[in-house]
Amino acid sequence: MLRYRHVLVAFDASSEAQLALAHAVAMAQVYRAKLALVAVVPPPPLLSWQAPGGMRGIHEAEQEELEKALREAADGVPDDLSVTTQLLDGDPARELLRLARDGDFDVIVMGSRGRGRVTAALLGSVSNRVMHDAGVPVIVIHRPSDGPDLAA
Repeated sequence: MLRYRHVLVAFDASSEAQLALAHAVAMAQVYRAKLALVAVVPPPPLLSWQAPGGMRGIHEAEQEELEKALREAADGVPDDLSVTTQLLDGDPARELLRLARDGDFDVIVMGSRGRGRVTAALLGSVSNRVMHDAGVPVIVIHRPSDGPDLAA
């Protein structure tokens, strides 16, 4: 019988990640699984040295923002579920795949699109890479379309 015991949730505070977390919480409640919320801070963009505070300033600001978002997301998880948070640095797809491989995860849940800096050029590239290279099932949550409900 299919059973998920440990669910990795890729979290970047985007609306898609919030939706993925809601699905992961529902799964965890059904299977009494543990949740691990994981955010990855990507390396600063090449031209960030021109910004106030330079590369380090941008990177640290993003770390603080994601750390706060992770805490808030974990606080929103029902009290009867086990949840941990982890903030990693590096290429998001590579770090998620490494964690999934090294950890004891049964499934990865993630949004179809994140809030990356170069979203237009990389739409879905993290979820696409994780989906193709992970050794466990990957559930990619898409935002419902705003169009008319054709099933009605």
